[in-house]
Amino acid sequence: MLLDIEGEQVLVGQEELGRLLDLRIASLTMQWWLSADTDVCDEYVYEPFGCEIQMLWLDGLYPEEVRLVESAVIAAATQRSVPTRAVVVDRRGISDPDDWDSFMLYDEVAVPRFPESVIAQESITEKLMRAVPGLAKESVGGHLTRLASARQT
Repeated sequence: MLLDIEGEQVLVGQEELGRLLDLRIASLTMQWWLSADTDVCDEYVYEPFGCEIQMLWLDGLYPEEVRLVESAVIAAATQRSVPTRAVVVDRRGISDPDDWDSFMLYDEVAVPRFPESVIAQESITEKLMRAVPGLAKESVGGHLTRLASARQT
């Protein structure tokens, strides 16, 4: 695992990374590998009002690798003891990740361009279904529901 520190890649072990994440004092950009030549960038931000935001950049991955990472993220989101608010799956990059913060974290009603799917808590899925017509609903386990365009399902 490499950590981006002031533009430099610094090798960090899992224990040290866990310690840094637990401190919640700064945003972290991590780079980790699926194979010797395939990496994933992960940007971690702790919001002072008590939640975390992670953005995974999967550019350059093969479709099977993208599905693998997506499955791992969804499995982690449904099994964590701390409730996950939402997971936005945007394979085509049609919306800016930062555009979702206001909708997911605050009372913003404007919805960014809807991606492939959004997996979220019921209060968020209800708000999305009111704002975006034609969404199909599917339970993914735990307290989360997947919303996708009815044309995609």
